[in-house]
Amino acid sequence: MNRSTISLLITFFVITFTVFETIPLIDVNTSSHSGSGKVMADNSISSPAFTGKEMGDSDPSTALTEKARDDSDPSTALSENTREDSDPSTALTENARDDSDPSSTLSNSDRIMKEGFVIARNGSFYLDGSPFRFAGTNAYYLPNYEKLDPGVVDRAFDAFEDAGITVVRMWAFYDGYDCGYSRQDSSENVIQTKPGSYSESALRDLDRVIAKGKERGIRFILPFINYWNELGGICQYNTWAGAKNPERNMMFFLNHPDTQQWFKDYISMLLNRVNTATGIAYKDEPAIFAWQIMNEGRNPGEDPMILRNWYAGMARYIKSIAPNHMVSTGEEGFDEGTPTAYSVKEYSNTYALRAGEGTSYIRNISIPEIDFGSAHWYPPEFGFGHEVNENMLRAQRAWIHDHAKIAQEEGKPFVLGEYGFPAWGDERMIAIYGDLWELAESIELNGSLLWQLTADGTKCFEFGGNICFPGGREDRELFDSFRRHVSQVAR
Repeated sequence: MNRSTISLLITFFVITFTVFETIPLIDVNTSSHSGSGKVMADNSISSPAFTGKEMGDSDPSTALTEKARDDSDPSTALSENTREDSDPSTALTENARDDSDPSSTLSNSDRIMKEGFVIARNGSFYLDGSPFRFAGTNAYYLPNYEKLDPGVVDRAFDAFEDAGITVVRMWAFYDGYDCGYSRQDSSENVIQTKPGSYSESALRDLDRVIAKGKERGIRFILPFINYWNELGGICQYNTWAGAKNPERNMMFFLNHPDTQQWFKDYISMLLNRVNTATGIAYKDEPAIFAWQIMNEGRNPGEDPMILRNWYAGMARYIKSIAPNHMVSTGEEGFDEGTPTAYSVKEYSNTYALRAGEGTSYIRNISIPEIDFGSAHWYPPEFGFGHEVNENMLRAQRAWIHDHAKIAQEEGKPFVLGEYGFPAWGDERMIAIYGDLWELAESIELNGSLLWQLTADGTKCFEFGGNICFPGGREDRELFDSFRRHVSQVAR
């Protein structure tokens, strides 16, 4: 190559570099919003492309094992192999399956989006590289009251901020008018008015609640559906599909193609929705700590593998749309056959370890797509009576320690997603909650959520285990102890 040729080439490259240097970079936003459909005249969203609290009676050997199934066609039961592996939309992205370095396989755009998301790795939660632990509260009613009385929501957030709470669990659903509270009161803030039709005004209330919490540094755990009738639940889906016995009929819900499609449609709609208050799609929102598939799912009398495999399929589906978010089952933590993984001798009543409710914590926590363990704790409903004694306290410690240990053995964190004791603010609550908080601090429990901290009389007396402050009963001693606990955990 001669000097003339070299000179020409140098001139060409200088000119080319100068031209490219003057072209501005274009920021391409690859996220899409495809699930909300069009706004209808009745103030609902129609999606043609995507077609409360109940713990049973005090006798766990009867009410908690009540079967409400459609047994007319046993051939419809889900098999162990029902994993929906043939559906390419359920496949996990590589980013959601990497168990080593959480940032090792992320593209630049994914890495930017991952910032601010809480992740689960090696038995702990992390936020921006630092360990994240929490003591928070349930507040299932917030989206409903954003319509009924926004002041209740604002006062609740004031109390949460005063307590130092960073995680709140609330319902991200309200289905139909045939089951639960909305059956008696049509003014309730129903989101899904019929299959595939979603109230835009109700969704905007949910948007605002998330935005209000985010402004105060609060993250949300959001279940998609209820096992119980409150706020619709599987009862409403089953009713829409024509079930003769819709209440708590899990087998009908799991096996009917319409109920399953409607449920996936709802998940897709919500994950793809752009929050009108924040401008961020739900699937891209760091203020969402995690999604839960169902609140307190049960399948009484059936093989626990049926529910386990359904959880696995739904978790894959959620992660195919929202790979940055964690997913949990939302279960109570029951098991089958009194497994030796539990410290059985510590339980004066082993009902919850052999519940016959068609669900197994040990099996469910082993699902690869489930990011952390979930269990609830209500001593009277679990067979330990209403007297706070050493038997109850021993069982409480064992229940929390066992579930945390089993999760750790799977390399996952554990969250006590609900706990409560109906003592109406008296010394029994102080004793049992104090013991629980001391244990959580000593074992460095990853997370726990009280049922529930309320700020006024609106929800104070709905359940006897609520801590009410500053309004309602004004449980000053309990609130101060809880606030101290929240601070200790967050250190």
